[in-house]
Parts: sequence; C-alpha cells; structure tokens
Amino acid sequence: MQGAFRDSLLCSATQCHLIADGIPLAQAALAEPFSVGLHAVSRAGSLLGKRVLVSGCGPIGRAGRRGGARARCRRVVATDVVDEPLAVARALGAHQTINVASDGGWSSATRRQGHLRRDARMLGQRAGVARRLNVMRPRGTVVQLGLGGDVSLPQNLVVAKELSICGSFRFHAEFALAVRLINERRVDLSPVITRAFPMTEAREAFELASDRKRAMKVLIDFTQPA
Repeated sequence: MQGAFRDSLLCSATQCHLIADGIPLAQAALAEPFSVGLHAVSRAGSLLGKRVLVSGCGPIGRAGRRGGARARCRRVVATDVVDEPLAVARALGAHQTINVASDGGWSSATRRQGHLRRDARMLGQRAGVARRLNVMRPRGTVVQLGLGGDVSLPQNLVVAKELSICGSFRFHAEFALAVRLINERRVDLSPVITRAFPMTEAREAFELASDRKRAMKVLIDFTQPA
C-alpha cells in the first residue's frame, strides 16, 4: 500500500502480524523484502541439494539468498556489477560472488560448475540474458523477479535446454513466514541495513539509498527525535 510516510495508516487486520518483544523495528522493516525473496524461492520448487545462481544483489536478491539457504541449497553463487553489494552477499552466506562487469569469463567458469537452479533478475540487455541462461543446466528453473520492461529471450537456448521460466511477483503467505522467522531470530538480516535516518533527513536518506556503492537498505526511523 502506497503512502505509508505518515503517523497513522489504516489497513486490513489480515495484513498485520505482531512483532515479538525485543525485535528492533529496523529488523521488522525487512520482513517485506525478505518475504519477496522467500516467495521467489518457493516459485523455483524444491532447492534441496541444488546449485543456485542469484543475479543481482539488491535487498531482495539478498533476501532470496537467505531463503535459498533455508531451503538447504548445495551452493549459492551471487553476481552483480558492483563490488560493494557483493561484500554484503558474502556476509549473508553466499558461497561465491562474481562481479560480472570485471570478470568477462564468469559464464564459462560458472557453466563448468553445473548450476541447476537460478533465482534470476534479468536485465534488459539481450546479451546479459543469454549469458545468464547459458549457465543453466538442462531442465533448470529460472525465476524472474522485478519489472524491467520487455526483454528478448534466446528461444533456441530455452528450448534446447528445456528450461522452465516463471515469474515471481511480490509475496503472499510468505510475509507471515518472514515475520515469524524474524520474531524467532532464526535469520539475521542486519548486514542489509546501511543506516537509519530521522524523518527530518528523508532527503539525505533517499540520496544515500540511490548510491549502490554506498548503500544497501536505508531506513527512515520515525521514532528518532526531529
């Protein structure tokens, strides 16, 4: 629901889940991106013992890695075009990180390692999509997160490998699961949080949030004094 930057918000009780005593609000605020990642993992089917490639290391991509770890993946590899988000990915448990902008041979090396599943955030460039699909094992599953506009797909590759491609939009029952896992302290999402700002410094918060080299998840704390 849009328009949450206000003192009070009216919403359905079915959309509300209690936060346990002692859970910082900063951690509770991560239930939304965490649930998006959990939903993407569920769309991929069973990941037990599978190899997973997560393309893109934003907050949702990192949440997907956390969800993948809970699904008992055999190995999780994260890719991005910036080094700083990859460092956070390692802190959250990624077994391997690759900067695809500086490592031109990443797809060949990754393909030799035999990745079977992929939580993919495809970009608009045709070549980028082809490289990501090229590392998939035959009959692997690609989960598309995000709305990036129309993208051309290498259909010959999809057909020859018999790849399954499905979309993942936000979340459903996973939100309650995300809150429960946070309440039970079974996940630590704190490495995602870069900084919290008071409402009076909202402009500075958005400026920092727009810089991927400096920020991951920037919060606005309404409890901080003005």
